[in-house]
Amino acid sequence: MRLIDRTGERYERLVVVSRAPNKGGKDTNARWVCRCDCGSTVTAYGQDLARGRVKSCGCYNAEKIVKHGMARTHIYRAWQAMIQRCENPNANGYKRYGAVGVTVCEEWKDFETFFTDMGHRPKGYSLDRIDNSKGYSKDNCRWATTSQQNNNRRVNRKFTIDGRTQTIAEWAKEYGVTWQVMKGRIQRGWTEEEAITTPVRSNPHKPPKETLK
Repeated sequence: MRLIDRTGERYERLVVVSRAPNKGGKDTNARWVCRCDCGSTVTAYGQDLARGRVKSCGCYNAEKIVKHGMARTHIYRAWQAMIQRCENPNANGYKRYGAVGVTVCEEWKDFETFFTDMGHRPKGYSLDRIDNSKGYSKDNCRWATTSQQNNNRRVNRKFTIDGRTQTIAEWAKEYGVTWQVMKGRIQRGWTEEEAITTPVRSNPHKPPKETLK
C-alpha cells in the first residue's frame, strides 16, 4: 500500500511535522510527529489523524475538564481510561481494545454526554460492555461488579457445536440453560457441550435409581 505523506497537513489542532519511526514488530502502521496549536508535540498514527480520533496533544480535553470541574472524580477517570485504551496506541490495554477494533461511540468522546448517560460510578463497580463483541455506547454499557464482569467474559467465549459457532451466552439461551447451571456442571467434570445441551433435569453422569421391589 502506498504511503500517504501527511507532512504539513492539519488535523484539528495538529499539524504534521515529520514521519515518526514505526513501533516495530507486526505494527507497520505509519506514525507521525505532530505539533499542537498550544506548542506541544504528540506522535499519532496516520489513520487516527484521518479519522479524527486524535485532535490535539490532549489540551482540548484538558480545557473541557476545567469547565466541568470533575477531573478528579471516579467517573471522569473511568471515562478517561476508556478513551485511552481504545484510541491511544501508547496506552496500557490498547492491544486488547483499540488494536482489535473496540471503539467508543462518537457521542461518548464528549465526557459530559458520557456522564449524562451513565451517571456516577457506584462504589465497587466499573465500566463493563454487556456484549464484548461490540464497542462502548449507552446501549451496550453498564456499571458492573468484578464478578459480573468475569462472568460476562466467560459467557462471551465462543465454541462450536455441530458445526455452528456461538458464544456460551448464545448457546445457553438457545438451550435454556443458565450460566450458574453450566458453571456447576463444568466444575463437576462435564464437557462444555454436555453442560449446555443436556436438559436441566437430566444428568448423564448420574446412575438411574434402582427400582424398589
